[in-house]
Amino acid sequence: MVMYKSEVISVSFKIAKASITEEEIKELDDLINRRSKEGWDLVAYAFMGDAGNFGRGILITFKKE
Repeated sequence: MVMYKSEVISVSFKIAKASITEEEIKELDDLINRRSKEGWDLVAYAFMGDAGNFGRGILITFKKE
């Protein structure tokens, strides 16, 4: 059985400005590496511009067998 898990990381940058900070890149890398150690594989990601309660963020989806 395949399981999927989605998470949102809040970010300050706007996709058009491409002004992501080193701290935000590190936060994203840390999350991907933590989930990988737990057996999750990265499936997809998407930028969300001011998405309701989440604000701006990156939606990340992982899967695990």
